[in-house]
Amino acid sequence: MEKEKLSKSVSSRIAKKILFFLLVCFIGTFLVIEGFIIYFAQKEPQEEPDVLIILGARLYGTIPSPALQHRLDRGAAYLKDHPEVLAIVSGGLGRGEEMTEASAMKRDLVSQGIPEERIFVEENSYNTYENFLYSIQIMNEKNLGLQKENLLIGIVTNDFHIFRSTLTAKDFGISAVGLPAKTPPSIILKSYLREYLSVLKYLILDRPKTFR
Repeated sequence: MEKEKLSKSVSSRIAKKILFFLLVCFIGTFLVIEGFIIYFAQKEPQEEPDVLIILGARLYGTIPSPALQHRLDRGAAYLKDHPEVLAIVSGGLGRGEEMTEASAMKRDLVSQGIPEERIFVEENSYNTYENFLYSIQIMNEKNLGLQKENLLIGIVTNDFHIFRSTLTAKDFGISAVGLPAKTPPSIILKSYLREYLSVLKYLILDRPKTFR
């Protein structure tokens, strides 16, 4: 009996140590990753991008969600201030959407006064990785400056998404800066918490597999 009690006591202590270690790891990674997310969310570019990639988000049928509308408004403002800059709108057809996100995004930018010929449509992507994979293909096909020395890409997305987006772009070998758009107040907390998990998944699972 004494040996059984001792064994249970040792097992309990080991289990507690493991749980404590896991808790410390979670808190540590959460603070570090959220720190990067928040830092990049507030960081405005010091250099002016040559080409914009505006990342897609949810549509309600054919109407941009508030999160997507913030991205489009930020992109349109930059394009108006920099008439020489071209833009790629990137996003496929999601569940419940009646047109591709990219098509709706182009329509919105045109309605805001951006000339149609300055907007290139990428409508095959369903995640951040594919946003850049297919956008780079369009840049190659349309000769949008990938051969230019020191070409700088501007990524337009909601602020919480800037860190992972710029990291993904750089993993594709392109220089990129974020142009953070606002996040609707109703989804700020959920977005920042969920982004921690998305970044962790990207770093541990997706990045080694994709860029090995």
